[in-house]
Formats: sequence, structure tokens, C-alpha cells
Amino acid sequence: MKTLIAAMCVLALAGCASTDSKQQDASSSSDKSSVESRRLAETAFEEAGGTLNLVFDAQGNWVRITAKGTAAMADDTPGGRETAMTIATMRAKRTVAEFLSSEVRSSKTMTRIARSYVRTYQSSDSTKPVESLGADDDAAMSLPSAIEEDRHARRLASTLTEQIRDNSSAILKGAYVSQRTFEGERVTVELTASRESIEAARQVSRMMRGAMQ
Repeated sequence: MKTLIAAMCVLALAGCASTDSKQQDASSSSDKSSVESRRLAETAFEEAGGTLNLVFDAQGNWVRITAKGTAAMADDTPGGRETAMTIATMRAKRTVAEFLSSEVRSSKTMTRIARSYVRTYQSSDSTKPVESLGADDDAAMSLPSAIEEDRHARRLASTLTEQIRDNSSAILKGAYVSQRTFEGERVTVELTASRESIEAARQVSRMMRGAMQ
């Protein structure tokens, strides 16, 4: 009898341990998925007017576009600073406009987005900067073991660029000055466009139309 009771206790404890293990595995999987969804990929593009940064998520949705423009100050006066900020802002806007009108359609842009996606979400070594990728990385992405990942990354890049092209007008309207920096005789203006800023611009536009009616 004592032996039977002991055996039942052992089975009960084993069942509890198994349940706890499954709950821990489920929790670990959920945490991993949550971290994956929060992680963002970023890649940079050198345009004629400056650098543009594109941030996107694991599902291929663009999250944020930033561009910087710089200008020299003619003199260190309020008027001189204001003029320099205006010029820097215009240059940042031109960088965004050039990217949306031509560069986003190029194969070079598709390749850089695909590389960034692979490095951020598929590669075990996600610490290597995208800008440092070279011929060896192109060869690695062509290996049989990486062919499917390569195809998926390029499909995602295609979807992402198509999405950006479809929203190009809204992106330009929703761009706002997110940062101003004065360094010596130069001023740098950072322009940012996000889904939130686009929606805010739309709301302002609706409010203005309502006020005019």
C-alpha cells in the first residue's frame, strides 16, 4: 500500500514538473516572438544631398524614414541661423524626394534592404553593420542553405519598396523636423517621416478643410 501511494506521489510530481516545463517553454517562445516583433532593421542610403535612413520591421512594413541636410551659416545671428536652418531643411526634403522618386525603385536599394533583413532577422550574426557587407556576403547569400532565406528577404524588400512608393506623397507631407544641431558655423537638420506623423498631417488637413467650409 505504501509503495502504491509513493508511486502515485512520484507520478503527480512528474506531471507537475512536465506542466511547469511546458508553461516555461510557451513563455520562452512568447518572449522570443515579442522580442522579434520589437526588433527593427535599419539601412542607410547615400543620396546626393545627404544620408537617408530607412527603418522597417520583420513583416516588411516601413516604420521610419529620416534624412539629414546641412548648411553653412553666413553669420551667427538669429537671421543667419534661420536662413541656414531653412536651407538645411530644404536639402533634407530633397534627399527624401530623390529617394522616393528614383532610388527606391533601383535594384541597389532592393539588395541593401534584403541584406539588412537577413542580418537583423535571419542571421545568427546580426552585429555586423550592413555597410560592411561585401562580395563575401553576396556569395554567402547564394549558398544552397541560404537560398530560401535570400528569396524571402528579396520578396520582403520588393513588398517594402512597393509600399513606400504607394505612400510617397503622404511621406513627403508627413515629414517633420525632428532635430536641429548647431556645430560651429554649420547647422544640421534632421527630417523624419513615420506612420504617426503621416496620420497627424492628415488630421491637420481634415481640420483645416473643416474650418474653411
